[in-house]
Amino acid sequence: MSFAEAAVLSYLMQHQDEICTKEVLLQEGWPDRVVAPSSLIQCVSTLRKKLEPFSEVNLKTVARRGYQVVVGSSRPASEEQLEEANGADAAPRPTRRKATPLVAIGAIAATLVVAALVYQLLPRLYVSSSVSDWSWIEQGELRIGSEVGPTELLASSDQAGPELARWQRHFDTSSNRSIIKDYKAFALTDGKTDSISICPGFDGECPGKDIININFPTMEKVKMDLPVFFELAKIMEQRIRYNRIELPSVPFHQGELTEHMYSADVYFPRNDQLLVRVDHNISMVYKDESKGLFFASFCITDQDCLTSPIKYNFEGEFTRYSAKIGGHQVDVFKVETQSRNLLKPEKVTQAALPFYRELRRQSLSEEPLYFYRFYQDEHSAAWVIPFYGYSLAWMKKSTMAM
Repeated sequence: MSFAEAAVLSYLMQHQDEICTKEVLLQEGWPDRVVAPSSLIQCVSTLRKKLEPFSEVNLKTVARRGYQVVVGSSRPASEEQLEEANGADAAPRPTRRKATPLVAIGAIAATLVVAALVYQLLPRLYVSSSVSDWSWIEQGELRIGSEVGPTELLASSDQAGPELARWQRHFDTSSNRSIIKDYKAFALTDGKTDSISICPGFDGECPGKDIININFPTMEKVKMDLPVFFELAKIMEQRIRYNRIELPSVPFHQGELTEHMYSADVYFPRNDQLLVRVDHNISMVYKDESKGLFFASFCITDQDCLTSPIKYNFEGEFTRYSAKIGGHQVDVFKVETQSRNLLKPEKVTQAALPFYRELRRQSLSEEPLYFYRFYQDEHSAAWVIPFYGYSLAWMKKSTMAM
C-alpha cells in the first residue's frame, strides 16, 4: 500500500463502525498537503480492490458524510433475514466457509504494521544520504548591510553545532546601506561547503523574484562586495540563459497532467578566482500523489565566458516520501535515473574544474539521487540538491497544464 492508503485504512480500522468524514481522512492520508477530494475517492477505490480477499471487511460510503468500515459476516444481511423468515424447518442452505472477523482484523493489522514499518524505515535505508543525516540547528538572524533577516539553518548531522557566524563572516556588517530589504534566509552546511539562500521581499511567502543563492567554501572567508557581486550576477544572467523558461501567468489551467518547474542560479564565489554560476532547473510530472517523472538540468559558466558551457541533464522516475527534520516537514524525492547526459566543454577554467569533476562523476554513477524540498509556497520552493556534495537552492516555481 502507498502511505496514503495505509494511513486512511489504519484510521478507519481504529474507528470501526464510526462514520469518518472526508476532511479527517484527507488530513490523515495527506498530512500538511492540500489535495483534491478526488485523491481520497481514488484511494478508497484502490483500498476496496485490495480488501477483496477479506470479504468480511466492508468499506462503505455514507452519502454526504464520509466513509465507514464495518467488520462482520461475509454473508449479505438479506440472506440471514431470509433464513429467519423461513424458520428452523426450512431446507438447509449449502454451508459456506468464511473467515472470522478476528482473522480478518489480524491479517489487515499485520499488513498495516508492515506498511507502517516500511514507511518509517525507508528514509533510513538511503545509501548515500538520509533524513537522519540532517538536523535543524537553530533559527537566528543574519545581518546584511543595514538589514537583519530571520535565518534558519540546516546542517549535516556530523557538524558539531555550526553557528550563523560562519555565514555572517562573508558579509560586511559595518555598512549602513540597505542592500537587501525584508528578506528571509535559509543556510545549509554539508561539511564541505556552506550554502545560503536569500529571498528579498519575504512577507509570509517568497515572491520568487531576485532570489540569491550563494555557496561558500567552509574553511575560507570570501571577500564579498555585494553591490559589485549583484551587478556581475545581473550581467551573467542577461548574457547567458539556458535552463529557465518564462511562462505567462494565466488565471485558469486545464489539463490531464501538470508539470511543476523550478529554476535557480547558484553562485560559487572564491577568492582570486572567476565567479562561477550554476544554472539549475528541476521539472516534475506527478503520476499520483507520490510518484512521477523527474527531469533536471545543470549548466555551468564563469563570469568571463572562458569556460564554455558545461551542460548536464538527467531524467528518471521519482518516489516522494514525507519526513520531518527537527519538527520541520520535508519532502524527500528519490530519483531513479534512466539516462544521464554530460556535454563536454571545449575549455574549463581552474575555477570551474571542481564542478566539472563533480558532474562527470555523477554522470558515470548509477546510484539513485536524493532531493530534499523543505519549503514551498505558491511562487517558490527551497531545495537541498545533490550538487557539489549538497547545495541549497531557493528556486522560482511555475506550473504548466498539459
